[in-house]
Amino acid sequence: MVKCKLCGERAVVKIRYAKTYLCPKHFTEFIERKVKKSLIRYRMVSRGSKMAVAISGGKDSAVMLHVLSKLSKDMGFNLIAIHIDLGIEGYSEKCVDAVLSLTSSLGIKCLVVRLKDLVGRGVGDLARITKRPPCSVCGIVKRYLINAVSIELGVDAVALGHNADDIIAYTFKSFMLQDLESIPKLGPKTESIDDLAVGRIRPLYEVYEREILIYALVNKVPFVQDRCPLMPRKSLEFKIKDVFTDLEYSMPGIKLSYLKNLAKRLSDYPKPGTPVRSCGVCGLISSEPKCGFCKLTERVTGRALGKEVRDRLKSLIINLV
Repeated sequence: MVKCKLCGERAVVKIRYAKTYLCPKHFTEFIERKVKKSLIRYRMVSRGSKMAVAISGGKDSAVMLHVLSKLSKDMGFNLIAIHIDLGIEGYSEKCVDAVLSLTSSLGIKCLVVRLKDLVGRGVGDLARITKRPPCSVCGIVKRYLINAVSIELGVDAVALGHNADDIIAYTFKSFMLQDLESIPKLGPKTESIDDLAVGRIRPLYEVYEREILIYALVNKVPFVQDRCPLMPRKSLEFKIKDVFTDLEYSMPGIKLSYLKNLAKRLSDYPKPGTPVRSCGVCGLISSEPKCGFCKLTERVTGRALGKEVRDRLKSLIINLV
């Protein structure tokens, strides 16, 4: 039996880059300590701040909320959860159940925003009508609704569940395609823009995907294990993850080195050439006269729905409070 380095109990995981074996208790403390260090190192939160947590129902955002709930008591920040029900038949229902089970157990308020209630259709239908990839449509919808809700809630930041492997894959892909302007957006923190966009933080910036899964299992964190049926089976991001997983095995800690050095050099990458403006319909952040969400809904329904959606979100928030 392999023993925990700290207490001698049975170990459940080997942390290769830390050269240690840990039991469930000390592994849990290891991950929570790592997240806390990231919150402090990258100045993601401050005492008294109010944070929205975007939770999908998957393991990453579920573990993020679980850890932040614990840390909030010691670090003095406040949490509210946001879940976007994307209307994916047979899948979204499971996500809502997992999210409500988790938030209820943690005693955290959760705002469930149903896409079908706002625009009359789910992500699958929006993708089919616009002939765009489902993940592209999903990205537009989630970014818009999470930002819109966060603006109306008046939070200081919104926490996203991107893990270390996600960020490596996204930034490495952007570098390979020389989309250098996208890289600074994927760092541990982005700043708010008054009345246009709420700043984003990534508390799991230095936590590996494998570590998140183990944390969820040993702490019995409810999450949906099914894969989204609209997600493609193969993509460049998955290939990059495979490459870095192999590198990590032969060179433990290479992922952390990449991420820490990336965070130090984010200011060296070019800033977006297109100035930030407000959407002429809904008033939120856009690089064009109409934001992506308003253009998407206009194409599907015949009119841009951003302002109407914002008004309905205000009503949801009033009822939640």
